Amino acid sequence: MNKESLVNDLSFRAHHTMLPVADLDRSVSFYTRLLGMQVKERHASEARKVEVGLVGYGDEASAPFLELIQDTSERAPTQVTPANIHIGVDTSDLRKLCEVLEKEGVAFMRPLKQRSDGMGLSAWIRDPDGHELELAERHPRT
Repeated sequence: MNKESLVNDLSFRAHHTMLPVADLDRSVSFYTRLLGMQVKERHASEARKVEVGLVGYGDEASAPFLELIQDTSERAPTQVTPANIHIGVDTSDLRKLCEVLEKEGVAFMRPLKQRSDGMGLSAWIRDPDGHELELAERHPRT
């Protein structure tokens, strides 16, 4: 534990990352069909003028998820400006995933290659709204 931390007696975990999307159906389809995530929840908030889709892997109580939010107001953009961030997604077989993505017409920012640390493979893509995704197959040190 960090000796300077004032909250050593508390527990923490990453819960979710919010991404703005222009078309929630399109984004949910991308993350579920092509990246194997499950829809955890979907709802609309008339008060906030948004539609929300929660997608991720594993148990919502313990695994972080993506909160995809579409503006449904009268001024809703037809495109969103991607944030200067990226989401990392690990997979057991990156070659197979890249083949599926290529067949589905997903453009690669950086094609499949050996990771610079020599510990597996990586490739970079963008989701339908331009958010960057780092795809990785990690191999343990031997």
